[in-house]
Amino acid sequence: MVSHREDESGNQHGSGKRISWILPGILCAGFLIAGLILWKSVWIEICQWQASRNLQSHHTTEALSWIQQAYELDRQNAETLLTLARAQRRTNQVEDAVETLKKLFQLSGQTEELQREQWLVEAQVGDLKNLEQHLADMLIDPRGNAADICETFVNSCILNYRFADAQRVIEVWQADFPEDPLPHYYQGRILEHQGNWNQAETEFNAALKLSPEHIPSAYNLARIKLSQNQVDAALEIYQRCLQQQHQHAAALLGMARCLSMQQDVAAARKILNQVQQMPENQIMKDFREVGDPAYAARNAVALQRGQLELSAGNYQQAITNLETAVSLNPKDRKARLSLADAYRGLGELKKAEVQLQVIQKSQAAITRLDECFDLLQKDLTNAELRAEIGEIFLEHISENQGIVWLKNALYYDADNQRATQALKKYYEQLENEKQNQVSEE
Repeated sequence: MVSHREDESGNQHGSGKRISWILPGILCAGFLIAGLILWKSVWIEICQWQASRNLQSHHTTEALSWIQQAYELDRQNAETLLTLARAQRRTNQVEDAVETLKKLFQLSGQTEELQREQWLVEAQVGDLKNLEQHLADMLIDPRGNAADICETFVNSCILNYRFADAQRVIEVWQADFPEDPLPHYYQGRILEHQGNWNQAETEFNAALKLSPEHIPSAYNLARIKLSQNQVDAALEIYQRCLQQQHQHAAALLGMARCLSMQQDVAAARKILNQVQQMPENQIMKDFREVGDPAYAARNAVALQRGQLELSAGNYQQAITNLETAVSLNPKDRKARLSLADAYRGLGELKKAEVQLQVIQKSQAAITRLDECFDLLQKDLTNAELRAEIGEIFLEHISENQGIVWLKNALYYDADNQRATQALKKYYEQLENEKQNQVSEE
């Protein structure tokens, strides 16, 4: 009996000990879980803040990296999704931005912030209709994004050849943000496009004085120097770009061009080999960052390799690279002309003639394009001219830019048949190509 009671007493004592250990364990686990939840929430807020800060200082790649960390921790956070879409747009990942905004709509419905970002995404690809209608209201209440709104509007105006409208906003932008290098940069881009190289150079230098690390301004300044045959000056500026980003594809290709002009074939070839090893998406990103179109990036390495070997008299190697360049961008007249020269170097005159015929047809269209641009400056609302420009871009220069111009023609005249038929034909051909690819697979 005594023994039984002692056992019960021992069991109760043991149970008490277990409870005394279990309760603190549960409390510790609870505190740990609460701490993890709190840490997750705090870290998301830190990532959001860092992303916003980097967007305001034009460090878009860093901003995207920060907000992606927040997104990985919580994919149902509305502020994260909005900032992610904004960072994707600012890094020219427009399709990703559209998908992110769709997720945001599914999460929170149509909000004013979502609507404003949609207008900016549309303008990013040249569709100014909605942003232009609401521009004044958005600048009156910019919500910390005035410079972003100005930049998007100006860039879209440049895409649509509306330089006067772009320059009016640049004046306001520059007055409100005198320490921002971008108004000078975009002014320089416009002046360069208009052939006013001296003033463009002044603007790029002004941008670099405000922000010496601004690669797009340095890159475009180097291009002007190179076009004026100031090869040494251009080479030094390209090297400055690489001090800011060691592996910058566009700057490296600029250096290779300079070295080729200095007859340093071995050094140029070494740089081109280096760029060729870079991922294609990195090359595209670097070209877009400095304002060069995607179609120029697509075959840039193969084109320069071909031109380098052509200048060195290595015709077969030149042909190999230039045929690749033409296949990557069939609308590239420089690639076709260089290919014709390489064919002639090997005595393949018939092949050279084929390339020259394509160039001749394309050159006639480009001559007409210049005439259209001159006429458009006198009548900016002329939808028929915009449609004709769109057709020329679509067939001879860039499909993406052609689509922008055709849609822009419909903005000025929703019933314009030329633009409507051109777009219909293009999308039908695109759909047929997709179906053919599926059937082949």
